[in-house]
Amino acid sequence: MNSSAIKLIPIHSDNKSVIRTGSVISVVPGEIIINLEGNTIRAEKAFSCIIDPEPDDIIICTANENGMVYILGILERPATQKMSVSFPSDTHICVKQGSLNISSTDNMTIASKDVSCFSKRVIHKSHEAIVSYDNITASGNELQASFKTIRLISNFINTMAKQVIDKFKGYIRSTEDNDLVKAGQMIRNTDGLFSMNSKHTIMNSKKSTKIDGEKILMG
Repeated sequence: MNSSAIKLIPIHSDNKSVIRTGSVISVVPGEIIINLEGNTIRAEKAFSCIIDPEPDDIIICTANENGMVYILGILERPATQKMSVSFPSDTHICVKQGSLNISSTDNMTIASKDVSCFSKRVIHKSHEAIVSYDNITASGNELQASFKTIRLISNFINTMAKQVIDKFKGYIRSTEDNDLVKAGQMIRNTDGLFSMNSKHTIMNSKKSTKIDGEKILMG
C-alpha cells in the first residue's frame, strides 16, 4: 500500500447517509416543523436554499454536528406548483458573459421602495401603458416624440424654452378665460386670410401704428 492511500480518511464513519428526505408539517415565521423518519423536529432553511418550504413538501435535508437540521432543497410539491423565492439579505445577480432574460406568460410585478435603472439603451414596447407619478423630473439633450393624438389635461402648465419651433398642419386653440401673450417682438405671417373677430377690440401703440394694404375697409 502506497503512502497516499494510507492518508485517505473516510467521509462517513457509518453506512448511514447524512443526506435524508422528509416532509414539511407546518411553516410559521421563524420556525419550520418537518417529519424526518417518523420524528417531528424543527428545521431551518440552508443559506443556499432560496425556495420557501410549504406544508406537505418533500424535502432533502441534513444535520450538522450539533443536531440542527437544515433543509437543502425541495424535491416535490404535491399540493401546488406555486413557488416563493426569498433571499436572506442583499442579493447581487451578475452575468459575466451573455444576456439575462426574464420572461413570464402571465403578469410580472416589481415592487420596491426605490428602483434604479442604468443602461446604455432602453427599449420599452407595449400595447398599453399607464404611468402615474406625483412628481417627475426629466432631463436630457434631445427628446423626440411621435404620437397620433396627444391630450394634456392640467391646472397649470409652465414652459420655459430658449427657442420653440412649432409646425402644424392645423392648429386650434380654445381658451375659456384670459389668454395673455407677452413677447419682446411678435411677427405673424399668413399666406392667405388673417381674420380677427371679437366683441370689443382695443389696440394701443405707444409710438406709431401702421396699416397698409391695397384696399382698407372700415365700418
